[in-house]
Amino acid sequence: MRYLLATAALSFLAVLHVSAMSRVEVLGVTPDLLLAFAACWAIVRGQREAMVIVPLAGLLRDLTTSDPIGTSMLALSPIVLLAAARELRTVETEFVPALALVAAATVAYTVLRVGILAGTGQEVDWTGGLLRVALPGAVVNALFTPIVYLPVRWLSPALRPGVVGVGRTVPL
Repeated sequence: MRYLLATAALSFLAVLHVSAMSRVEVLGVTPDLLLAFAACWAIVRGQREAMVIVPLAGLLRDLTTSDPIGTSMLALSPIVLLAAARELRTVETEFVPALALVAAATVAYTVLRVGILAGTGQEVDWTGGLLRVALPGAVVNALFTPIVYLPVRWLSPALRPGVVGVGRTVPL
């Protein structure tokens, strides 16, 4: 059920990105709710589920844009690796790590996407991609993160309190 819900949300966000969100510009960039959703899902639901949702998000993005199939899938893949920072638990909330992951994933996505497009023979502007897209995009996507974080958090199962034992959590 969780993957069905995530697939429906990702499909909606992919279509929304190419239809309506392309008209929204903040700091000269379009907010990427699909990337923010994938990152929030990875933080809230864990790395195991992120290994399914992130490639699915990339595939749906590639099917709705003119990029070569697989470009977004590869460019979004660092989300799965960066989501491992969730396990560090430096703060009690998941929202701050979600913001950090969205910002870092935006920069990684832009760099990888530009690199992939350059590798396919397209002419790309590295400086413009980094200074005018990646950095402002990281800020804008972090600002738009609550729009997708809150529904992902509300739809996730509540964490049960427990005592950490040797190798597993023991319910109280």
